[in-house]
Amino acid sequence: MTQSLFKIITFLVGVYALLPTVLARLCHIGVIWQGPRNGRKVAITFDDGPDPTYTPRVLDILKKYGIKACFFVLGYKARAYPELITRMVAEGHEVASHGFRHHFPWFLGPRALFREVRESSRVIADITGRPPRLYRPPWGLFNLFSLLHSHLFGQRVVLWSFMSWDWGRRCTPESITRQVLSRVREGSILVFHDSDDTPGAASGAPEKMLAALPLIIEGLRQRGFSVAPLAELYAPRKNFWQRLGQKIDSLVVRLSGIEDLYHEGRSTLFRLRVKRFRGRTLKLSDGTLLRSRDPIAELHLNNEILQEITRTGKSPERIALLALKEARRSLPALARWASNAPQGKEIRAVLGLTMLYRGAERLGFTICDPPALLKKLATWYQGWLLGLYHPEGRLRYYRHRDKLSPKIVAMGREELIRRYLQASGDNPGTFYRGEE
Repeated sequence: MTQSLFKIITFLVGVYALLPTVLARLCHIGVIWQGPRNGRKVAITFDDGPDPTYTPRVLDILKKYGIKACFFVLGYKARAYPELITRMVAEGHEVASHGFRHHFPWFLGPRALFREVRESSRVIADITGRPPRLYRPPWGLFNLFSLLHSHLFGQRVVLWSFMSWDWGRRCTPESITRQVLSRVREGSILVFHDSDDTPGAASGAPEKMLAALPLIIEGLRQRGFSVAPLAELYAPRKNFWQRLGQKIDSLVVRLSGIEDLYHEGRSTLFRLRVKRFRGRTLKLSDGTLLRSRDPIAELHLNNEILQEITRTGKSPERIALLALKEARRSLPALARWASNAPQGKEIRAVLGLTMLYRGAERLGFTICDPPALLKKLATWYQGWLLGLYHPEGRLRYYRHRDKLSPKIVAMGREELIRRYLQASGDNPGTFYRGEE
């Protein structure tokens, strides 16, 4: 019985900790560890800071040589020394997450791991204005939830091409330099440490790294390498969850009979479906009385365009502003459809449910709260989409979820035509629904 229990525990530990680490470290599944082997570019990264003794001197060296690096910082240190994080950003370096307290990943459960990564990301976002795009787990170790959590939150996991061994007691500037220059290849991601207070680091070891760093930079240049920002060594790509989300979205659109609205051969922000209104009677600000069973055009946002908007926007307010601008461009096409299409002539109003409703009153929409159950479902679904499509992932949604509550936006058909067709003197012309 005891031996059986030991075997079960060993198996579970292997699945939880050893297997994910092997897949990431040896098979490089789900991680960035090497850039493309062309262009003779390498990247320099630093772990475990910021440290008031060593990090400013690292920044001085990088500034002297005109080099941009990536700093994988610990959340509690970033909170203690925000001025160093601010300086990194001001001098063009990327700030990434190394967890909050450098805890051993194998000993963390799912909640503790999620808290480590989320708290670190929140601290960095509060200082820099944006959540980190990259994450490096302490010691490069993983558990079953490490990769899953990072992908859900839109972060790329970055390791390194080889160790510089700059943290050991016996290292010297010469040994660090020799280790790097003898193994560097095109696309190498180099890792150094600008702190000596994490477990396993020898006291004073960064002094030797600081002495080696100029020698390494000069040696790289003599060999024809250029030190590039880490972002130049990897191409942004859609992760598995984004690809899956897009397939689900396409399937939902196809099965629901939702069609794109085009203008002059170009997709607009809107997709639509004609259906019967269900719910309590709504009196719109334009005087339209919308009753249950009245025909409406149900509006949906084109998620391909929404993806571009969320990629550009750095805050919910900025995203809403960009969506408002795109909606203003798309509304005349919607008005032409309502004026000229057989189904468009029958509807009483256009109506949608969206988180991006701010400023919609200025476009002529009435804004009101949806039923509680519908609101919960829409909050979950639209938050999920925002997390998938935004490059900074679901962390953006969690930080601003109080501002991202969905609302009903509606406008009467006559008001839509008056505002966006008749007022502009536009000829109704041809409507576009689906392909022309």
